[in-house]
Amino acid sequence: MFEKKPKAYLDVVANAFSTVQAWRSAAFLLGALAAFLAYELVHQSQNTPVVLVPYDLAANGTNMKVVTNGEIRGTSVEYLANIAMADLGLILNFTPDNVITQHRRFLNRVTEDLYGQQSAAMLAQADDLKKKGVTQSFYTSDVRVKADGSSVEVEGTQIRYTGGKEMLRSTLTYIISYKVYKGYMHVADLRQKTDAK
Repeated sequence: MFEKKPKAYLDVVANAFSTVQAWRSAAFLLGALAAFLAYELVHQSQNTPVVLVPYDLAANGTNMKVVTNGEIRGTSVEYLANIAMADLGLILNFTPDNVITQHRRFLNRVTEDLYGQQSAAMLAQADDLKKKGVTQSFYTSDVRVKADGSSVEVEGTQIRYTGGKEMLRSTLTYIISYKVYKGYMHVADLRQKTDAK
């Protein structure tokens, strides 16, 4: 009763091309999706923060309270010593080419009050040292952190050269004090220790 009508040759060719085009479109969409997912995976792996949990804390399963009350108490003595040496290195080790940059970097580490008091004088001093062609180095020999962590004393030998000739060599002690501001330690005071103290 119902006889199949034989398909015309052109209909078969047209169907084959539409089938190939459908598969090609599907393959293109899947390839684009795979490329997008690979990009997102790489992006996430590079931008995901890594949290290192100390073993004791993870093993105890207890919560740790983090206090940001602006106090320095409890800060590692070694950390205070290292940060003091780094801060002093910014202002005490320089060449004529980098003296202004070093002083500016140091000023970025000071409190707002100290910045307001000292920035103009320090930058003028840096400009003068640059004009005179002064090179200076400070070699640390001893670091003492006060028991309450309020200040650090750094003792060492300061050598100053002008025009390649040594002009000054002296043993000096600097006292550097810190204050926590917005979660970071900033230099609150820097002075040279005198023998009277």
